[in-house]
Amino acid sequence: MNTEAFLAYLDGRQMRWRMTLDDCIDGAGEDPRARLLAVFEAVKEWAASSSGFRSCAFVNAQVELAEPEHHPIRAVVAAHKRALRDRVRQLAEATGAPDPGLLVDQLMLLYEGAIAQHTAGTVANAADKAHATARQLIAAATPQPLDAFWAGTQRP
Repeated sequence: MNTEAFLAYLDGRQMRWRMTLDDCIDGAGEDPRARLLAVFEAVKEWAASSSGFRSCAFVNAQVELAEPEHHPIRAVVAAHKRALRDRVRQLAEATGAPDPGLLVDQLMLLYEGAIAQHTAGTVANAADKAHATARQLIAAATPQPLDAFWAGTQRP
């Protein structure tokens, strides 16, 4: 594998993902809960944007490495996952959730699971279901009145 070329590929994927994520967050308005939920709107958009969507390029790269602990791609993968987690953490803290760390853990597990299930095809409409589940987790974890958050959507 040409490491430099693959690192450039991952960099491009990260930039495209970040642009999708930023657009979804910006489009969510000012409600901090809606902005946090926009992470899952971005997953839906990303999954729908390409018929060739095959999981997370960063996870795939790490799985394919012969010696993942020592390969330079591992650091890039870890940095991407940390940056996403940090972004979700900032969004979760803005909601006023009493335990934003727990909410971030739950959402990151849901995020990774949705991508894996979409790829495997074992859960129909995995991105849509993850979005609905994220909405429930965010609503349960935040102290604000739910009326504005649920507006325009069907409650579970």
